[in-house]
Amino acid sequence: MALIGSLLRGTLSIASRLSPRSTFRLADTFARLNLVCNGQTAQVTRTNLATCFPDLDEDALKARCRASLIHMALLFFEFAQLAYWPEKELLEQITEVEGKGLADEAYAQGKGVLLLVPHFGNWELLCAYLGAHYQFAALYDPPKVASTGPVILEARQRFEGELYPIDTGGMRSLLRAIRDGKLIAVLPDQVPDRNAGVYAPFFGQPALTMTLVHRLMQSNKATVLMGSVERRLHDAGIDYTLRFEALEETLSGVSPEEAAASINAAIEKVVRRAPEQYQWEYKRFKRPPQLGKFNIYRQ
Repeated sequence: MALIGSLLRGTLSIASRLSPRSTFRLADTFARLNLVCNGQTAQVTRTNLATCFPDLDEDALKARCRASLIHMALLFFEFAQLAYWPEKELLEQITEVEGKGLADEAYAQGKGVLLLVPHFGNWELLCAYLGAHYQFAALYDPPKVASTGPVILEARQRFEGELYPIDTGGMRSLLRAIRDGKLIAVLPDQVPDRNAGVYAPFFGQPALTMTLVHRLMQSNKATVLMGSVERRLHDAGIDYTLRFEALEETLSGVSPEEAAASINAAIEKVVRRAPEQYQWEYKRFKRPPQLGKFNIYRQ
């Protein structure tokens, strides 16, 4: 198993040295092959897009599916850069930051900041930016292949962030961090266990949504913000727009279901700016409301 971790480390090292033109060509090749072979990634992506955008005709659905697979592949090369590029070069790719004053003001209050970071665009790049500007912590879900865990963790921890596993000890550490006034990054669109979530609409579909953010809000006065990093592709390569945004509805004093609905609505707002940049290969609806109900991914 250790061999897999070594192979991943070597592959990331090579991938980090490729030019933008090469990375895009490889990402496009991956997308084409996956579509031609009807691989599982293409199947899940197509199912999610057809479910969330039922008005797309067949040609538009195919085009968006291909674009989504390209962006998914680009994230691999971006993670390689996160693992090996100098911090200065990584941050220079962020050519625009919207809402920085909002984040700075919330952080300066010393009551903690809950930053919701959906799987959109180059969300991994936030590790570098947050580490350069704030004390931050985050939870991580250990990968299924254990030997790849240290490689992934090393890349994300290069920038002074504290990463805790999703378990009881990790939750206690996260609570201490937010009480210390740190910024906490949470991936709000991960599918939780049924006993750790509630159902709320996501693109018109019932989606099991974590109650972690709501629980944290009940015991803290932290400010909740959305964070996203959108890609901008052009002839010279790729650069990024980072956004910090306030939620349109407060999460204080509401039920878990209302909080989940507000969070999903905020994620939708981000995704609709560039739907192809969301990670549609993730089985967001894999746990339907009723046990035994038809699973859209089993076709």
